[in-house]
Amino acid sequence: MSTEVPTLEAFLAAPVEQVRAVAPTTLVWMVEGTRRSAALAGVDLHTEAYARWTLDRMNECVRVLFHHGVRHVFTPYLTPSHFKELTPHYRERLIDWTGLVVTEPESAELFVKNGWRVRLVGSASMPALRPHAERAVALMPRGEHTLWCSLVDEPGAPWNELLEAVARSGARTREEAIRALYGEDIPPATLMIGFGKPMVTPELVPPLIIGKMDCYWTQRPGYRLTERELRTVIHDHVYVRRTWRQDKTGRAEAAVRFRRFWEEGPTLGLGMHLGPFWYPLPFQVPHGG
Repeated sequence: MSTEVPTLEAFLAAPVEQVRAVAPTTLVWMVEGTRRSAALAGVDLHTEAYARWTLDRMNECVRVLFHHGVRHVFTPYLTPSHFKELTPHYRERLIDWTGLVVTEPESAELFVKNGWRVRLVGSASMPALRPHAERAVALMPRGEHTLWCSLVDEPGAPWNELLEAVARSGARTREEAIRALYGEDIPPATLMIGFGKPMVTPELVPPLIIGKMDCYWTQRPGYRLTERELRTVIHDHVYVRRTWRQDKTGRAEAAVRFRRFWEEGPTLGLGMHLGPFWYPLPFQVPHGG
């Protein structure tokens, strides 16, 4: 990697090959608020149009991620909270909606045509989803880019699957455990893009996949990742956050110049109620030295 740090403006306008050269191989993409997103777009949440509209938005975001060089995208597709809901007719539709990524012809064709794969991870504990998981493998046996959709119906399920894979395979290292669970080598994730409350759990982020992971949280609900937003995050991840030095001589003393920033800085993660939802509290950056 070049030691020259491009400005954000230059990175946003750079050829996609330049972004691919520094993009993370593995990324965690934690999406929530799909119903909120559909409501904001005027989509009827009580019809199948909601599920298909959401699938189209997801696949467009997947295209952006893969086009910019990300090879493995891990996303929580079903979580225990989905199965706890009492919203009328919601749970009855979950299985069919989850399978749309491979049963909807246009969606399956998009992955096959581009040489992408989708994998439904965790279907072993959900018999109703096994046919969808098997169909995904049959349709897309190989690919340079993979969308790993994690299916978790109960708290603790990711640990159970991990430990079962280790016991079954006799894995002795993290790399061996990853191969046992996912069937191939996958580098740990170094970047996460999440939504809403800053929070990480094993049900949202697979334990084996967590690397030294820079985390970013958007407050735009649903599948709304744009090329500009992704490039902005990658620029920060690759260039802005890389401040560590081997020789720290004079580094701490440099903080004195920005005294107010360090002594009066905000606490990230505080929030407020915005209607029935959580939203981060705004904060002001201290002025002066």
